Amino acid sequence: MKVDKKLFKEKVKPLFSGAVFCSVATVNEAGVPHVSPIGSVVLNDENHGWFFQKFTKNIPQNTNSCEYATIMAVNDGKWFWLKSVLKGQFKKPPAMRLLVKLGKLRPATEAEGEKFKRRVGFFKRTKGYAMMWQEMAEVREFEILEYKPVFIGQMTRNQFN
Repeated sequence: MKVDKKLFKEKVKPLFSGAVFCSVATVNEAGVPHVSPIGSVVLNDENHGWFFQKFTKNIPQNTNSCEYATIMAVNDGKWFWLKSVLKGQFKKPPAMRLLVKLGKLRPATEAEGEKFKRRVGFFKRTKGYAMMWQEMAEVREFEILEYKPVFIGQMTRNQFN
């Protein structure tokens, strides 16, 4: 699917920014798939993004044999789904997949760290925050090769209008 700046700004970026977590699917050298939840996917523009890679074991291993992955975000908002089901259509995409080419793992910039801290700042005073997100040091950039919307029959007929 072709995505211009307006569609990216109004429909795609809000979906990924609002997703609690995204799924990143990779395959190993034997062709066995693996899906990892990632809570830090950030889209810079229509062609590039990044995510923090801290707890994943399979992504680093799998990128040695295949640099391609699929990233999927789902709008999990209860009100979004209730309103959409009652109206019989999604005005915005309920989910989107991105076919990406993964880049090398690199140290996060200060700006990237601050962006993520704002996203999870609500939890800053919790024990879980200290255990999971206090030290987010490395990001993996990606290049977006293709946008693959998730279609759910007639419910998604107007999601890109």
